[in-house]
Amino acid sequence: MHGDAVLIVLLLVFGCVAFGFGVIYLLCQLFAWVWRGLLGIFRPGRGADEVGPRMPGLRSRVCPNERCRKVEYREARFCSQCGTRFS
Repeated sequence: MHGDAVLIVLLLVFGCVAFGFGVIYLLCQLFAWVWRGLLGIFRPGRGADEVGPRMPGLRSRVCPNERCRKVEYREARFCSQCGTRFS
């Protein structure tokens, strides 16, 4: 009989702790979303979502290795896939 009460109390405590962590996680995600939005307003073109072919003025490179041929949209001296040097 006492074991049932202890089990119910433990389940309630762990449930409340899990709910608390979930709420804290959602609040942190909301804060990060707002922060990225503010950075996007004040520093356009430098956000994490602005990487890739959508960036104006950024030319793409194709890896010279015939087995790789990865397209790179960043300024680099080496291919990020196979390590071949760009000419």
